[in-house]
Amino acid sequence: MDTIKKTVLATAAGAAAIFGASATASADNITVKAGDTLSQLAVDHNTTTNALASANKITDKDLILIGETLKVAKGSSKDDVAASKVVAAKPAETANTESAQPQAAVAQEAANTEDYSAGASSSIQVIVDAMNAKRAALGLSPVRYDASLAATAQARAEEGAANGGLPTGHFQQIAGPEVVAIGWNPSSVVDAWYNETNMYTNGTPSHRNWLTNASFTKVGFGISGDTIVGIAG
Repeated sequence: MDTIKKTVLATAAGAAAIFGASATASADNITVKAGDTLSQLAVDHNTTTNALASANKITDKDLILIGETLKVAKGSSKDDVAASKVVAAKPAETANTESAQPQAAVAQEAANTEDYSAGASSSIQVIVDAMNAKRAALGLSPVRYDASLAATAQARAEEGAANGGLPTGHFQQIAGPEVVAIGWNPSSVVDAWYNETNMYTNGTPSHRNWLTNASFTKVGFGISGDTIVGIAG
């Protein structure tokens, strides 16, 4: 099999979605930064969670995106406080601190619970966040990191690297809905899949269709050398 050549593919928008930026705010707007929650932003700007959600058409108050600009709306009633999560940010320890709770993340992963967090793997987290940023832009629900799928994807990535190409049975999808990239890094692989850059396909945008499959609710990724495997369900 010919080795897929790596091309440079990065956009400022993609980088901002993955890594976030310093928070900025005006009298009428808030720019979401890592660690923010909708409830804490409401407190900081003398409004309510429900008012912010309503003004910005947010249907899931547990999910806001880094770099997203929110309109400030004043609320007159007390909210049912919800600890919203920012994609690409670890959960805040309390309403008054942005320090993460690594113990909670480790416990969640050990229990194989589904979460947006990929635990201690920052490289995997970058891919999960980039995938969810693409889905959010299309109005799709985010997928949750799944430790069991990640374990399968890691074994498949190692097999593909050992084969010098794809893992056995990839085109037959023997491990489930699977995508593979060779020669890409975590920060650029989602754009490569989405744009079908140097990807083997069956004549359809199969990698893009995988990223934007509305039925997917969970995902796992594995990395071995320059081989990256994703499995969703």
